[in-house]
Amino acid sequence: MTAAGPADRRHGVAVAVLLAVMIALAGLPFLVGLPSPKTALVLDRAQLSLNGGPAHPVRLPHSWQRDLPERTQAVYLIDVVIDAIPDRPQSLFIPSIRQKLAVQLNGRVLYRQRAASWADLSRGYFELRQIPPDLLVTGTNHLVLTLTRTDGLIPAHLSRIYIGDAEGMIDPPWLRPLINTELRSISLALHLFIAAGLFAIWAGRPSDPVFRWLMVLSVSSLAMAGIELWPFPRLIPFATSHIVLMLPAFGLMMIGLALAITGRPRPRWLVPAIIIVPALLLTARILADAPIAPTQLLGAGIGIAGHAVAGLVLLHAFITRRLWTGGLLGVSALLTAWFGLHDVAVAFGLIPGAFLLSTFVRLLTYLAFLILLMSRLATSLNRLDRANDDLRARLAEREAELSILHETEKHLVGQAVREQERRRLMQDLHDGLSGHLVSIIALSETGQWRDDIERTAREALDDLRLVIHSLDLGDTDLPLALAGFRERLAPRLRRLGVRLVWSMEALPDIHGVTPGNALSILRILQEAVTNALKHGPARQIEIRGGPDPTGTAGGIVIVANDGDAGDTPGQGFGLHNMRRRAQQLGGRTVLNTRQNHTELSLYLPCHLNDC
Repeated sequence: MTAAGPADRRHGVAVAVLLAVMIALAGLPFLVGLPSPKTALVLDRAQLSLNGGPAHPVRLPHSWQRDLPERTQAVYLIDVVIDAIPDRPQSLFIPSIRQKLAVQLNGRVLYRQRAASWADLSRGYFELRQIPPDLLVTGTNHLVLTLTRTDGLIPAHLSRIYIGDAEGMIDPPWLRPLINTELRSISLALHLFIAAGLFAIWAGRPSDPVFRWLMVLSVSSLAMAGIELWPFPRLIPFATSHIVLMLPAFGLMMIGLALAITGRPRPRWLVPAIIIVPALLLTARILADAPIAPTQLLGAGIGIAGHAVAGLVLLHAFITRRLWTGGLLGVSALLTAWFGLHDVAVAFGLIPGAFLLSTFVRLLTYLAFLILLMSRLATSLNRLDRANDDLRARLAEREAELSILHETEKHLVGQAVREQERRRLMQDLHDGLSGHLVSIIALSETGQWRDDIERTAREALDDLRLVIHSLDLGDTDLPLALAGFRERLAPRLRRLGVRLVWSMEALPDIHGVTPGNALSILRILQEAVTNALKHGPARQIEIRGGPDPTGTAGGIVIVANDGDAGDTPGQGFGLHNMRRRAQQLGGRTVLNTRQNHTELSLYLPCHLNDC
C-alpha cells in the first residue's frame, strides 16, 4: 500500500466538491419556496368552478387532476376584503401559474404589467398585474381568475395570490431571476450562440466525434425550442403535447456524446435508434391511436434514462481518469435526468410542483457545452504550444549538431585545401625551380660558360616569382596575373633584343581563377615564349587577348612570333605539357606555323576548372 500523493488528494477533494454541488442543486428546488411578500395581502381561499359546473371551495396553491378533459376551463372566484383604500398603487402578484390565465377585478380586466413574451404556459410562469387606482373599493372586491388548459398532458396550477405595493412584492430579491420568464430568452440566446459555434467548429473538424455529437445535440435542441415557441403551437396544435416523444433522441445522443468524450467505442445500434425510437413512438400515437399518456411516459422515460446513463459514464471517467470536463457535463446530465423525473411526476399528478424545472437545468447544460468547447480549445492550444516548444528544442539540437558538423567539415575542407595546395606547390617547384637548379649544377660541373649559368639562374628566379605571384590571385584576377607576367617578361626580352607587343584590353572576364589555374596559364605563356626564343630565333613576340572568334570558348590568348617553330612542331615535350595544362583548365591549345610566323592560341572557358 502506498500513501496517496498531493494530486490524488486534490482529485478526491474535487470529486467530493462536485458531488456536493450536484446534490445541492438537485435539492435546491425542494428547499426553496416561492416568494411570499411580507407586507402584501395574501389570498389563499377561492371558489372553483370547472367547465361551468357548481363552485366548491379550494385552498391555494391548487392543481387540477389529470383525469379532467384536455380543454378544461377553471374559474376561481375570490373575495378581496379591504378596510381602507391604500395610498400607493397596488399590483396583483401571482408567483406561479401553469396554463393560460385571464384576470378580472370588479368586472374589469387586469392586463400584464410586464409582458411575458418568452413564457411557456405549460411549464410555469409568474404574473404581475397593476390594479388601476380607482378600481379597489372599501369592503368586498370580486376577483375572478380563469385558467384554461391548452396542454392536456400537464395539470394546471395556481399559487397563492398577493396584492400589495409592486416595489417590494418579490421577496427575497434573488428569486426574481428564477421566476422571471425572460430567463428563457437568455437561455435561447445562449443556445443559439453555442449552436452556431458548434456548427462552425464541426464544419472545420467533421472527423471529431465530440464536436459532431455536440453539434447534433445543440441544433436538435434549438429546433425543439423553436417548435415550443410561437407560432408553431398554433400552426400545429399537437406539437406541444407530442414534442415529449422526441426526448428519447436526446437521451441517446447524450450517450453518444459521453462515449465520444471518454473515448469508448460507439455501439452500432445507437445512431439508428436515435431516429427509429422517436419515429415508432410518434407513429404509434398518430396512426395506431395509442393512448397519449403511455407513449409520452415511455418517451420521457427513455430520454431520462439516456441522460442518466450518460451522466454516470462521464462521472465514472471523471472519478477514475480525472476527466474534468466529463465531470461537469456528467453533473448536468444527471441533473437533467433528475429534474426530468420531477417534471414527469408533476405532469402525472404524483407530486405538487409550481414549475417544471427541465427548462432551467437546460441552461446549465449549455454552460457545460461552452466550458467543454473552451476546455478543448485550451487543450488544443496547449498541445500546439508544447509541440512548438518540442520542435524548437529539436531544431536547436539539430542546429547545434549541424553547426558542429559544419565546423568539422570546414576544418576538414581546409585541411584538404591546404594539403592540395601543398602538393601543387611541391609539384610546381619540382617541375620548375628544381629543374633549373639541376641545370645550374650540371653546367657548373661541366665547366660551361658563365653566361649560360646566369641565364639558367634567371629562369629559375623567374619561375620562383611566377609561383609566388600566383598565390595571391582571386576569382577574377587573371588580368593582374598577366600584368605581373608582362612586367617580368619585358626586361628579359629587352636584354635579348626581342621586341614585345602586348594587348590584353579586349580579353573578356574569366572566372574561377585559382592560384593553380593562374600558374597553369602563365606556364603555358612562359613555355610559348621560351619556344619562340629557342626555336625562332624570334625578333618580335606579340601577346594579345580577346574574345573567342569561333564562339566556342570564353576568351583566347595568342602568342605569336616571327620565327620558326622548329623541325617537328607539335612533337616536343613542352608542347605536350601546354596541351595537358590547357585541358585541365577546360580549354585547349592550337599551334599554327608558316614561314617566318609561329602562333600559339590558348582557348579559355568563361569559368576555369579547378586544378
